[in-house]
Amino acid sequence: MPIETLTPELTEGEKEIVEERTALRAAVVHEAIREQGETELRRPVLALTWSGLAAGLSMGFSMISQGLLQSHLPDAPWRPLITNLGYSVGFLVVILGRQQLFTENT
Repeated sequence: MPIETLTPELTEGEKEIVEERTALRAAVVHEAIREQGETELRRPVLALTWSGLAAGLSMGFSMISQGLLQSHLPDAPWRPLITNLGYSVGFLVVILGRQQLFTENT
């Protein structure tokens, strides 16, 4: 199936990159991350404050996920391995919600 029918929203240059399947250079990735950081720095202080508060509350999903896994899994030697996976749920909520958490990028 031609790429034009699968992803019509791509530019011609992007379609060429997909067809060539080339990896991005480190400088390109660095610039994309730097620009995203610059955008975050230009956000109003009030918006960052509310985003940080929401991110802190969203981290509560880690505790909830761990508790739910703990209560629904049988008492077995492997249970802590699976239960501790719940810790990452809060971070996923923060990152997917594009919330600003101090530890998000560290």
